[in-house]
Amino acid sequence: MTDTNLSYTPEDLFKEVVARCHEQGVAEEGAYNGMVEEVIEGHRRVGEIHDDAGTEDLEEQMRGRFQEYKATLE
Repeated sequence: MTDTNLSYTPEDLFKEVVARCHEQGVAEEGAYNGMVEEVIEGHRRVGEIHDDAGTEDLEEQMRGRFQEYKATLE
């Protein structure tokens, strides 16, 4: 379940994932998925996502956007 009272949106997270993937030259889906987890965990560490908040749906949404990310590489 996604919390709508957060200081970011799923679109904000996707943009952050895209920017960080571009910085690191990510082109493979596995590395992209790792970045998704890293970005979400980073938000958890700074308290923007509570430790008890489920992020499975959010992670799945972000992982499902790999083809969209890949299109940014062309």
